[in-house]
Amino acid sequence: KQGDATVVLVGPPSSGKSTLINRLTNAQSKVAPYEFTTVTVIPGMMEYRNAKIQILDVPGLIKGARLGKGRGKEVLSVARGADLILVITDVERFESVKEIIDELEGAGVRLNKTPPNIMVDKKISGGIVLRSNIKQELDNETIKDIAREYHFTNAEIALNERVDIEKLMDKFSGNRVYRKSLTVINKAEKLNDNLKNKIAKNLKEVTLISAQFSLGLEELKAKIWNCLEFLTVYLVKSDEKPSTNNPVIVKKGYTLKNVLELLGKDKSEYYKKAKIWGSGSKFKGQEVSLTTLVEDNMQVGFFRTLHN
Repeated sequence: KQGDATVVLVGPPSSGKSTLINRLTNAQSKVAPYEFTTVTVIPGMMEYRNAKIQILDVPGLIKGARLGKGRGKEVLSVARGADLILVITDVERFESVKEIIDELEGAGVRLNKTPPNIMVDKKISGGIVLRSNIKQELDNETIKDIAREYHFTNAEIALNERVDIEKLMDKFSGNRVYRKSLTVINKAEKLNDNLKNKIAKNLKEVTLISAQFSLGLEELKAKIWNCLEFLTVYLVKSDEKPSTNNPVIVKKGYTLKNVLELLGKDKSEYYKKAKIWGSGSKFKGQEVSLTTLVEDNMQVGFFRTLHN
């Protein structure tokens, strides 16, 4: 992995993935109108709003990929390690989106889902004990039987949400990964009213682009940024005026302490307070604690003591 995040392009052969990565990044992925042009992983770096986002072009995904067809296992392995998966196809094969998602799901990749809110505490003895304040549709014996199928014989299991068989299997298997995903329909220059209506009827929240003619790419970049939940913080040195000269990319939910930790362990131990300007501040140079949540475009200077 390189950069602030990794995005992988997953789709059928000849769907325009190579053209797209060439348009978005500095990569030079081979482009040709026949299947399996990409036989290895082609990396490229997309720079957007000060972030460096690694884009990976992988071989086209075909039905049966999770069983190893068409280098499928290698492709799925790359997808499992990415921060964001772009499911991409073209307007004439929009129905393949379901097949791609099925292959990813079959390989244990869950798209735009959160992990089940289930806690499992293994014990040495005592059998399986279930705890939940939520009424479950599944009876206790069914839940215990599923747990035993995954070799849990002595455990305390807390069900903190309503669960079904799929959620239990996902939790007990221990090999599921949860990734953000965007659905991209390429070759929009071939779109007619009939195809547009079919796509709208069958797919939700798609991004229409034409990689060849560079249509919709700025919208796609913005969606990638938002999906990755990035924020930009600007560092201000003690002897400088606030500016946007020193950007740092962080994730939504980060505190100022998390920003310091990104900069190095020595800094997180040395600095104890901060001043902020712009986004999130009530006034210029407001003194705040390191537990303050970061906001996009916040300017921050770190200090050893409050009045340093």
